[in-house]
Amino acid sequence: MSNTLDQLRKQFATPCPSLTAVREQYFTHIRTDRHLLAEIKAGRIALVVTRLHCSVRAKPVVYLHNLADYLDAQATRAAA
Repeated sequence: MSNTLDQLRKQFATPCPSLTAVREQYFTHIRTDRHLLAEIKAGRIALVVTRLHCSVRAKPVVYLHNLADYLDAQATRAAA
């Protein structure tokens, strides 16, 4: 039986997909990256987003292990 991280590794070709790719797959109700980032910064979505380097123009990415942690926490919360 695969765990969440293994399934995400099969789904994405990179260990750090763009925020856009994650939003389009898992947050289809949110239309823009800006809105998703606002929800994350406000603490309503507990997902860790990083940039690969310190430039403001660097695209935000989500490491697969952070996405797996978020999805597992959501599943645990839904089961409770």
